[in-house]
Amino acid sequence: MHPIHPMVVHFPIALLLTSTLFDALAFRWRSQQFRDTSLSLLVLGVLAAAVAVLTGHLAEEAVERSGISKQAIEIHEELGGSVFWVFLGLLSLRVMSSWGLMRERPALVLGLGVAGSLLLLVASYFGGELVYRYGAGVMPR
Repeated sequence: MHPIHPMVVHFPIALLLTSTLFDALAFRWRSQQFRDTSLSLLVLGVLAAAVAVLTGHLAEEAVERSGISKQAIEIHEELGGSVFWVFLGLLSLRVMSSWGLMRERPALVLGLGVAGSLLLLVASYFGGELVYRYGAGVMPR
C-alpha cells in the first residue's frame, strides 16, 4: 500500500494549529474576522484530521507486519484519535454557538483549542518516533 498517511497528516497539523492561533487573536482583540477565519480553518482541519485518522488505520496493518512495537503504534493511534475528537467537539461547540443554540464562550473555545493543540503536538511527536526511531514506512537499504 502507498504510504499516504505521512503525506496527509501535515494538513490537519497546520490547519488546526492555525485555527487555534486565530482563536487566540480573536480572544485578544475581539475581532469577528479572526473568529470567522478560525472557524473556517477548524472545519478544514477536522476534515483533514478525519482523512489522517482513516489513512492511519489503513497504514496500521502494514506497520504492524514490519515488526514495529505494537505499543508504539497504539500510543500514536490513541493520541491521534483523541485529537480528532477534541477538535470535533470544539467544532460542534462553535457551530452551536454560531447557530444561536448556545452563548459564545471565547475562553472555553480558546482553552479547548490550546488543549487540542498540545495533544496534537504530542501525537505528532509519537508519529515522528514511529518513523525516525522505529523506521515505520521506511524502505530498508
